Amino acid sequence: MRKTDFIILALLVLTSLAHHPALAGDPPKRVGMALPEAGTDKGWNEQGKVGLEIVAKKYGFPIELAEALGYGDIKPTLRDMVQRGCELIICHASGYQTAAPEIARETGVKVTTVENHKAITAGLVSDIDTQPQGGCYLAGWLAGKMTRSNTVGIVASAEPPTWNRMSAGFAQGLKASNPQCRLLYSVIGEAAYADAAGAKRNTNDQIAVGADVIFGLGDGASFGMLQACSTKKAKDGGKVWFIDVIGDKRSIDKADVLLSSVIMDMSVVYDEVIRSFMDGTFGKQHWVAMNNGAVYLMEPNQAVPGSVREELKTIRPKILSGEIQVVNWPASVDLHKFLDETFPR
Repeated sequence: MRKTDFIILALLVLTSLAHHPALAGDPPKRVGMALPEAGTDKGWNEQGKVGLEIVAKKYGFPIELAEALGYGDIKPTLRDMVQRGCELIICHASGYQTAAPEIARETGVKVTTVENHKAITAGLVSDIDTQPQGGCYLAGWLAGKMTRSNTVGIVASAEPPTWNRMSAGFAQGLKASNPQCRLLYSVIGEAAYADAAGAKRNTNDQIAVGADVIFGLGDGASFGMLQACSTKKAKDGGKVWFIDVIGDKRSIDKADVLLSSVIMDMSVVYDEVIRSFMDGTFGKQHWVAMNNGAVYLMEPNQAVPGSVREELKTIRPKILSGEIQVVNWPASVDLHKFLDETFPR
């Protein structure tokens, strides 16, 4: 090869490398997942399980799954996952944000936490948090168009940052859609994520005072909300619509009261986590958000008029472009202040 030909070839290779990412390394040999509740809850836990299964199939690694762990000491379970060869453990609950980093430091195995920005450690601890408020703005807009009584309710199982962001985004969208609307807000209890009975009671109370659309933030508790909406009529004798979050309950909605759901597609974020493992950048913040396709509003109930569907289609790009600035209030004190100012009593 002539010297000039060699130089040209070298330049071509360098140019190619500049425009293409470096080849990724191998995926983890085994990935563990710790879930606080059963992976069949059609909500947070199921979306986590299904999301990881999708990514595992894509990259070809086995999963070590531990379900229904509750919120006690999960360290023995995590240590067992390490012994079984897991090179990455996803701790799919904010309640595990202390135990997970401790196990990572103890064993050297990579972990992914939820809502624990401070624990992020290059090469060791990554974190997943949510920015679902844009999808909730759309849900609030939909509720404002579908209410007949001009009274809409939010029933929350607790007030973690994710639920607070969702409540605020929903309230903002509701106000923009229907300025005359009244908003009810109730919290079942502290960490009452699986309290279906309490959820049903709170939902029934809101229906009794006029709500005909309920936005439910519940995990397992959401089954009680759906049951209340399915069995109790609104004051005008018509349906009480239910807007769910995270998962898709259409298969169990026998009363056809599910208006929509703010879906969280965890496979999008887990794909980011696995790619960071492979390319050596593990240990950073990942977001469940609209701008990466991990958050979207589920196809609304067929009862929603075509004109409302078209409005929703025009609003989504405005949120993504920043033309509509959706509020972000993760702290409960800020959420309550926002609700009081937006819907004064």
